Parts: sequence; C-alpha cells; structure tokens
Amino acid sequence: MGVKKFFGVNIVVKDLDAAAKKYQGVTGIKPEWQGPEKFAFPGMKGASFTLSDGVMINLITSSNPETSVSKFLENKGEGVFLISLRMEDLVKDMEALTAAGVKLTSPTPLTYEGGKVNFGHPKTLHGVQIEFIQPDK
Repeated sequence: MGVKKFFGVNIVVKDLDAAAKKYQGVTGIKPEWQGPEKFAFPGMKGASFTLSDGVMINLITSSNPETSVSKFLENKGEGVFLISLRMEDLVKDMEALTAAGVKLTSPTPLTYEGGKVNFGHPKTLHGVQIEFIQPDK
C-alpha cells in the first residue's frame, strides 16, 4: 500500500469565520479559504492552515444538510471529523485497502479540483474516518 505521509486533519465547525480567526491566532498562519469547488461534495467550504511540514489543519462546514459533515455537526457537534493520508496511487491502493477490510464509501475515487479522494468508513477503522487522498500536485 502506498501511504506517502500524514496529510492532515479535518475539523467540523459551526461558524467558519470565527473558527478560522481562532486557528489563525493559535497557529500564526493566515487561512487559505476553500470554496465549494475545492470539495468533492456540494455545499462544502473551508479554511486550511498549512503547517511548516506540509501537514494541513482544515476547518470545514456545510450548507447542505445531506452531507456527512452536516449530519456530524448535528449529531456530535464540532470536532475532529477525519484524518487524511496522502496516497501514492489511489486506484491501486483502494484494492489493498479493501483487501485489508476497509469499507470505502465509493467503488471508484471521487474527483475534486485538486485530485482524487476516497473515504474509509469509521466502522471498519476503529471509529476513525480516514480520507485517502491523491492530490494532483
């Protein structure tokens, strides 16, 4: 399997502007605002903080009540939504993940403006949702 590195963490927030201000104060880094086009699912938006080692803290929210982010916020409140692992070859790695017992949310990678992504269901990953991501760059 081709896990290249820990890529980041996604944190669901109610008020993106307030959370971004808080995290800017904590990290000393200005947020990079992420519009809906940056996400694989409609209604999403976020703010990203890229640390010096390239690991990202992503604050995310959704205006679409059907997204898993909205449902998470409604059921659990704000908090860590998933961790993200950068993959070498997502299509090939999906086969290995499935063989290892990981239930993926899609039979094929989802595409977004920056690459490909798929998600491992938390019930097959000891309560943690993992985003498997292969950025174009």
